Amino acid sequence: MDPAPLDAVVIGGGPAGAAAARLLAAWGHAVRVLAKPADDARALGESLPPSCRKLLDLIGVTPDVEAAGFLRSTGNTVWWGGQGPRAVPFAGGGTGWQVRRNELDRLLLRLAAQAGAAVEPDAAVRQVDLAPRSAPAGAAKPSLRYLAGGEARSVAARFVLDCSGRAGVVARRGFRRHAAGRTTLALAAVWSRRGGWGLEDESHTLVESYGDGWAWSVPVTPEQRYFTLMVDPRVTRLERGGPLAPCYEAELAKTAALGPLTAGATLDAGPWGCDASVYDARAYAAPGLLLVGDAGSFIDPLSSCGVKKALASGWLAAVVVHTALTDPALAGVALDLFDEREREMHAALERQSAEFFAEAAGRHDHPFWTDRAEAGMPEAAPLAHPEPAVDALRRDPGVLAAFEALRRAPALRLRRGDRLGVVRRPAITARRIILEDRLVVPGWPDAGAARGLRFLRDIDLVRVVELAPLHRQVPDLYEAYNGVCPPAPLPDFLGVLSVLIAKGALQEAGDPSLA
Repeated sequence: MDPAPLDAVVIGGGPAGAAAARLLAAWGHAVRVLAKPADDARALGESLPPSCRKLLDLIGVTPDVEAAGFLRSTGNTVWWGGQGPRAVPFAGGGTGWQVRRNELDRLLLRLAAQAGAAVEPDAAVRQVDLAPRSAPAGAAKPSLRYLAGGEARSVAARFVLDCSGRAGVVARRGFRRHAAGRTTLALAAVWSRRGGWGLEDESHTLVESYGDGWAWSVPVTPEQRYFTLMVDPRVTRLERGGPLAPCYEAELAKTAALGPLTAGATLDAGPWGCDASVYDARAYAAPGLLLVGDAGSFIDPLSSCGVKKALASGWLAAVVVHTALTDPALAGVALDLFDEREREMHAALERQSAEFFAEAAGRHDHPFWTDRAEAGMPEAAPLAHPEPAVDALRRDPGVLAAFEALRRAPALRLRRGDRLGVVRRPAITARRIILEDRLVVPGWPDAGAARGLRFLRDIDLVRVVELAPLHRQVPDLYEAYNGVCPPAPLPDFLGVLSVLIAKGALQEAGDPSLA
């Protein structure tokens, strides 16, 4: 047993674990990563959309990812529900990355070690003793036993982060739950074609639905692509323990677009199979424990957000642990927020996949599609805390009337609304959970109003409500706001001011002496 407990032990060296470990080490915490060697023989090709850049920036690895030589991608080409091809470029002309997961994992783990995390690259966890559920959120000290280099070792830590992916070293101990009717097997192989594939855009991920499954292809070089088939083993001719190649070939032959691409190509590796069934967790946090990335939940690969979800979960886990270690009074708040955000992220991605499944089910009348279109994860309901819909506010008669009144009024006469409340709620910054004031207006937004609002169009609502009664002219109020907050575009500021009046957060003072 190590003489002193570490701040955090990370189980798993994938994107989620490497991201969390790098950040925690960079912020001054003692971190150890227990990782298994990458399985190069079964590494998958995966896509990182352009929206991953913000996460890579937060983790501090963008220059290294850009310099790694990964193939840049401009979007997707889709044959879905019998329609297509349909080229879908990334929004705004952005570019993402096409990566081999084993290469990405090694890069991120090396960067975590450079930041100060102690990485054990050949560790096998044998036992994890968790803190009692009744333990204070910031005072738990779970312990682990593991093998590394043939030696048995033990370590205690203030936090254990299960980032072990589908293996779920801790998650399988009563936390995980599986979606009914969603058993999925991925059959993958690597193909190459000298001179390229003759596609309009060789960098695109290709996605195709067919009668009883779907297929996708990710390029990792101009000449090499992964071709993966997603099937339900309950309705696919796949004998347990039998050879995969005949099943892979039979499924590939069902595709109208992807299968013909492999004609004349060379099979470099595979096929091999891996479980791709969907699951989530009953709880993502407990005293001294976080279930991070795929350890907590697995989304259908159809979303193409697997790596992005892992990076986001790893970043949030680091923020939560850092908060709990540096401000124990907020430890419980931080753990609750992690659990809430992980649920919301999983539910949002589940809804996105369900829309694609429903579209395919309209064309392919097969249990593979109808079951997935009808099935849902428990609690995969609409988000509990939706943000106000800006487009709807622009058309809101009350908001339009408030704007016109502002435009015609010779002076402002505003005060805080009678029904307005201010509550303190947790919020996430780049590295900490904080408590911030938020406005609560009964009935707005339509759902989740109790959560409160702080920003709309990046304008601080609390500051506007504080400053509005102190100024008689809109230009003076606008100048005062820009003096204490990041400057806001005038149209957005006027729009937000109109919304606050229309929703009752601000109202006429009714005192002519204020004019």
